[in-house]
Amino acid sequence: MIKIKNLKVYHSQEDFVILRNISLTINKGEIFGIAGESGSGKSVLAKTMLGLTKKPLITQYDEMIINNKMISGEKDFKLIRGKIISMIFQNPTASLNPVMTVGSQLIETIMFHNKCTEAEAKEIAVSLLKQVEIDFPEERLKSYPLNLSGGMNQRVMIALALSSNPKILIADEPTTALDITTQSKIINLLLKLQKEKNLTVIFISHDLNLLEKIADRILILYAGEEMELLTKDEIRQNKIRHPYTFALRKSIPKLDEKPDYLFSIPGQIEKNSSKYDNRCIFYNRCDRKTEQCYKQKPDFRDKCRCFNPI
Repeated sequence: MIKIKNLKVYHSQEDFVILRNISLTINKGEIFGIAGESGSGKSVLAKTMLGLTKKPLITQYDEMIINNKMISGEKDFKLIRGKIISMIFQNPTASLNPVMTVGSQLIETIMFHNKCTEAEAKEIAVSLLKQVEIDFPEERLKSYPLNLSGGMNQRVMIALALSSNPKILIADEPTTALDITTQSKIINLLLKLQKEKNLTVIFISHDLNLLEKIADRILILYAGEEMELLTKDEIRQNKIRHPYTFALRKSIPKLDEKPDYLFSIPGQIEKNSSKYDNRCIFYNRCDRKTEQCYKQKPDFRDKCRCFNPI
């Protein structure tokens, strides 16, 4: 469904690289996870697939194919945006218009993509709210976002994303602002819709433990660079190849352990610039670095030369 080769996103006036040499292939019907700390470039990668990165950011790639269509510019993005690939944004409260009712926003979107009458769009809107398991959908159409809970607003965002019948759905940390019980309900709803509609889902999260449960493959991003690509079975079997992935997994507390302190990766994500063209971006925070890592980037597809599993 998606093939990207050597994608790079950078600031046009500063020595600031946001994504560097990203290459990936996503298969039809797959749940493809993207994991990493905040600031790793996960959301930018998703927005790049929709053509939503604008100046002063410059986007370059050798090849981008979405649903068998070669993407070469904004004209091509307009043909696939919404119709082929749709996105659930991080914060539903901020993404919905606070001065428009839920119904107005749904109906407007449905009429734009389906070229139907307002009455027909209203029927589709009610059906979508039922699909995302919102009770009394006819009444909810009259509600404003501020009248609904965070979980309800997220369900409305999912309905909006599905209103154009896309083949690919990007879920950008859809449970971040929700309590743990509501998170579970939203995840189960997405998995149910994915199976019913045979959707290809790109699920973005900083929670490696969650992705291990739901994703078929997981791309690990750090400071805009690929660290490695893993299947969920490889993570479960501890077949991790990069120290950063190991550190991410180690940062997740375990219920059956009571350590004196919770592990966290020391330091902060550094600004990716041209000085990291030929060295490992994770070098300064890595506890298993070697002198060679400073001089040459490890290949994330092979076992990182400085990594010895514990």
